[in-house]
Amino acid sequence: MYQEIVPIIAEDVFAILGDSQSVEILDAASIGLQSSSNGIGNQTKKQYYVRLKRLVDIGLIEKRQSIYKLTSFGSIVYENHLKTMNKIMPNYWQIKSFDILKSRNDFPFEQKEKIINEYVETTGLKGVINTTQLSSFSVANRFDDLIVEVLKVLDNAEKEVYFATRYHDPHISTKVFEKIGKGVTIHILDGNPEQITVESRLAAIIRTPPNRETADLVKKIVKSPRFDLKRLPDLPQSFMVVDGIQVVYDTVNFINPEQFTIAISKYDDAYMAQQFIEYFKLLSKEATTPKILDEMRVHTK
Repeated sequence: MYQEIVPIIAEDVFAILGDSQSVEILDAASIGLQSSSNGIGNQTKKQYYVRLKRLVDIGLIEKRQSIYKLTSFGSIVYENHLKTMNKIMPNYWQIKSFDILKSRNDFPFEQKEKIINEYVETTGLKGVINTTQLSSFSVANRFDDLIVEVLKVLDNAEKEVYFATRYHDPHISTKVFEKIGKGVTIHILDGNPEQITVESRLAAIIRTPPNRETADLVKKIVKSPRFDLKRLPDLPQSFMVVDGIQVVYDTVNFINPEQFTIAISKYDDAYMAQQFIEYFKLLSKEATTPKILDEMRVHTK
């Protein structure tokens, strides 16, 4: 006979973590809880056994040789949620003050980051949280991580995007099309290799569409005044600016200029965003407009 496997959902786990009496049992199980125990704290015997059974059923604790201990899953939940929360809560108001600090315009961006980093390094938060969780930037040194960052920032776009790109990823292309369809203006400076330029990919879809819906969408995008595409084969670096405040940019790998060393995302830096917009416009002076845009837009006039 096979035992029925009951799926565990996050809501069940968080419900337990929100119950102080269940947490008492988890605390006791973290060091070993005798099965002969009749209760913990102010719990009645019934309350104790009901919660104990629930913790076993959900897979947070198990009975080993007459002692209840945390399972591997239980240990992960206990270490990463309960113990971390116990260390964070005494610092709640200090952490809350970071939000006030980040909203002030009379402090330079670098100074804000320095204050936050110094506080984390000199308090009980060191080793508990990563300073990037409190800061307004993120660093990626792998291409897959860069794609995730670009998608995350691009998803926030509501008005206008400046996108200078030397790389192609189908997920980002799909997200760009999606944003144009929602009324976002997209300026693209295409520095991809000749065989995978944005123009060649658009032309291929129009020439041999996978389906009519995709063909109609691409034609609509190409004709849209919200879609601005220019070609610059020798684009020096990739970067993206979203709504004049969020920026993702990479640093060129000098050993292999076609790759990057690290990429940085800044989620709240209007000054840097404006600098990159001006850089985009400067680079655009040397760029050319793809024939596909000229031809289709002239054809519709």
